[in-house]
Formats: sequence, structure tokens, C-alpha cells
Amino acid sequence: MSFSVEKALKHRAILLGGDEEILVRRAIKEIVTIVAPEGDDFDMITLDADSATPEQWSGAAGTAPFLAERRTVIVRHLLRCDEPERLLVDRLPEYALVVLVADEESGDPRKLTTLRQKWEKHINAGGGHCAVFNMDGKTLPGQLRTEAKTLNNPLSPSAASMLAEMVGGSLSRGLDELEKLSMFVGPGEAITERTLRDVVVPSREWNIFRLVETVAAGDIGSSLRQLQILVGSSTKAEDAAHGQILPMLHRQLRLIWQARLVFEARASADAIPAEVRAMFPEKPSFAKEQPYRQSKLMALARNMPLASLGRGMQLIADADARLKGMLPGFTAMETLESTILHLATALRAQAA
Repeated sequence: MSFSVEKALKHRAILLGGDEEILVRRAIKEIVTIVAPEGDDFDMITLDADSATPEQWSGAAGTAPFLAERRTVIVRHLLRCDEPERLLVDRLPEYALVVLVADEESGDPRKLTTLRQKWEKHINAGGGHCAVFNMDGKTLPGQLRTEAKTLNNPLSPSAASMLAEMVGGSLSRGLDELEKLSMFVGPGEAITERTLRDVVVPSREWNIFRLVETVAAGDIGSSLRQLQILVGSSTKAEDAAHGQILPMLHRQLRLIWQARLVFEARASADAIPAEVRAMFPEKPSFAKEQPYRQSKLMALARNMPLASLGRGMQLIADADARLKGMLPGFTAMETLESTILHLATALRAQAA
């Protein structure tokens, strides 16, 4: 989203949050630059939501400023406080400014999102301003290209799409990786897809998708290398299998069968017929995936009939049963390797 610091500063309370931490940091910097020019922070204080109460935030903001026009209180880690009603936004004096920052937190994402929305509702009701920074997947590759240009390292459209996919659709992670890539290739040099593969630390989801791609292509060597990356070491194979590999493999195959339905309907991802969309589960839903992910899924779905995908899901279920001792099995690593080999046979045989 676009952020207008001038519009935000017309309010006595501002809430900053969302998935893109780097955009939140930029917004804070813009606010501080105006309220504390030249680093004069005499009338600005920073508090943590878990070490000071909402009454203390408003009390600090209510102290008359000495040198500046406003008394500014920045509250970090807002989501560690679950009592929005204790902050009386409409009673803050005209010279007060409370900036609430919903920093990234560990825990259940759904609960954290619900709490942030609860805070947003309270701030809006009190006449405050809320800015939530999330990234639109459609515009992410273009924004990454713009950022790369400012670093004097051209990024092609295909490389930008690949980087967006590797960082899981996160602009914050993408910018961190661009800085690293820029130092790696040097001033004025283009960032290529090969460089991305060599340098970028991809998300787990990207590694899983690469695993599915290489399995579908019959590239067993690359599939097993991706598996080794995901597992880390043989001693961690069982934890990795239950925690990420099998659930994420199953998720990818569910998305591919939905893409297959779109393909068989002779439709496209941006014009899915209502009768096809009605067959999608709520989660994961192909219709809710980012455009760059939809195009990848459609490409895989063209060569994977539904019967092949059904067989693949059965193999994943069997692997889970073997790891839990419900079917005869081997070590965790051998079970995973065997599953990948059988997946390649099932998916590739049907594609041929």
C-alpha cells in the first residue's frame, strides 16, 4: 500500500502493521524524520507494549512537549498487549502522537491477525489512522525490478518473478536478498536466474515446489538433492518429514489437481469458471494463490492427469503411515527417498 506520512500525522494515534516489515520500518523512519528533525528526539520516547501499560503510553504522550510541536510516543511490539480498550485515543491531547507498531511476532498467525484487526478497529473508532503494509503478489516482481535498478543491478522480468517465488512473496525478504545479490555480482552487473539459484536462500515452500517440478520432469538426481536440502541431515529426517515435507508435498499436489480442473475446463487462472471454483477446497485454494504461483501450477498441471495426482497423494499417505509404524517401513530417510522415486514413476508415467 502507499503510505502518506502527511495524512497519518493529522491524527493523534497511528497504527503501523502488516506482513512487510521493511515497509513498516520505512514508515517509522518517515514519521521520525518529521517529528524529530536533525535527530532531536527530546520530545520522543519509545516503549515496549509488554513492559508498559496503555495508560502509561497515553500518560507519556500527554506530557506537554518542550521543544517540538508534539510529544511522540512510539510503542513497539503492540500485539503483546491484548487490551486495546485501555488506550483512550479520543482523550489524547492535541499535541500528543502515539505511534503503535505491530511488529512481527512468533505464535499462531491467525490469532495475531485477529488481535491486530481488533487494535485497528479500536484505533479507527477513536479517530486514529491505520496503515497495514501487505504486498500484492501481482506487483511484487515489478517492485523488485525497481529496487534492483536503484542498486544499479538490472533484474529481468523472469528473474524478478523467480526471486518473488523464492522469497515466498515477501518484499522484505526480497529486498534483503537483493542487497546480498548486489554485493555478489558487483556494480552495474545484471542479476541472472543462475545467480539467484547460487546465492538466494529460498523459502521452504520454494524448495518443495522445486522438488515437485523435478519429480514431474523425471530429474531424479535434482529431486534427491532438493530432498537433502529440506531434510538437512538424516538424524532430522523424521521431524522434517512430519513437520514440513509430507504436508507441503500434499498441499502442492492438491493445488496442482485444482489447476488441472482449470486446464480441463479450457480456462485460465484469471478467468476460472464458477462451477470449477466451486470444487476448490477453502484451503489450499488455487484461486487464492499469487499469479506467479498460479502460472507455475498450470504449467505442471498440463502433464498431470487427475489419476496420476491421486496416485501421488496415496504415495504420500503411505509414506506417512510407514513413518508412524502403521505400514512396514525403513528408516525415515529411506522412506522419503523411496517416496520420491515412486512419485517420479507415478507422475512421469502418466505424463508420458
